[in-house]
Amino acid sequence: MNISSGAYLPRVWAGSQFSPKLLPSYIKPLSAHVKLTENCQARCVSCDYWKTRWKDGIDTNRAIALVNEIEELGIGALRFTGGEPLIRKDFFEILKRSRADRFKRIIIQTNGLLLKRFQQQVNDSPITNVNVSIDGMRESNDRIRGIEGYFDLALEGIHALRNKQVTFSVTLNGISAKELGDLAEVAHSVGAHIEFNILSRNLFFLKNGDIASLWPDRSNVAAIEEFVRDILKRPRYEVDYIQSYYSGSSPEEPPCVLGYLQVFVLSNGDVLTGCYPLPAVGSILKSSLREILESDAYRQQAEAMIRRECPGCTCGIESSLAMKNAVSSAFFELKRFVPGPLGINHG
Repeated sequence: MNISSGAYLPRVWAGSQFSPKLLPSYIKPLSAHVKLTENCQARCVSCDYWKTRWKDGIDTNRAIALVNEIEELGIGALRFTGGEPLIRKDFFEILKRSRADRFKRIIIQTNGLLLKRFQQQVNDSPITNVNVSIDGMRESNDRIRGIEGYFDLALEGIHALRNKQVTFSVTLNGISAKELGDLAEVAHSVGAHIEFNILSRNLFFLKNGDIASLWPDRSNVAAIEEFVRDILKRPRYEVDYIQSYYSGSSPEEPPCVLGYLQVFVLSNGDVLTGCYPLPAVGSILKSSLREILESDAYRQQAEAMIRRECPGCTCGIESSLAMKNAVSSAFFELKRFVPGPLGINHG
């Protein structure tokens, strides 16, 4: 079945909401998330990445080839996550030697601690979007991120950027819940957008994190709800989901469409169907990314995600909720996976 690019999202919507027979016969993710390293110098209380010294499995040449493969597949958005991407000493070499400049949008998800040091390289690179993990105002953020001076250093790095779209990536939590309005004003003052993540207990890199200390109580849930509804102006169904989720009332989970929208590549070469809790469906150290995307293993797992045959997580929940509520204008927010302004995103 030959489905035009314009029909792809409608087919994902129809197949996820009505019958799997309506799903696209091929999978063409709209964004690729690549981890060149899992190492990170922050010491976040919610995460245990920093407790391990990880070995980067993708060498420079394979990383260059991978970026080129992603571009050849017509995937519109390339997102570098981690760990901390700027720890890779060859990061800018990879961007320079690959066809990265052909992407209309390249996002780097960073803790911001190295932005000031590498400001010139970032500014001269084809990176279009810089997403900085900031969870609250100075004291709260530094407590959550485990580094004294984190907040100020990240802001210094942001101020040094030129011609980049900056976004504050905020994990909604109880420690900073009541200062989110103030954080939004800081973001506005530096010309940044805000996206948010929701705490999850089923991600491998959060397994030994202190999620309990971050979980919001009733009053903090109310503050988070107000922030998402009144300041970020998110759809009502999204606000309701967050309120229900943090209140412990087990919201109804929509079919997960991430397998059709995103592909993840970990630093050891493993390829995931946009889902961290599920096992890898291949490795770029053994196969091309195209071969993996066209494999039965990838398609079958993407279909299983729609049936919610997984441990569950909050990754990409806004996309799945938008699909479920496609009768509202929020459906068109899915366009953020292709070049254009960013909305909220779980990375």
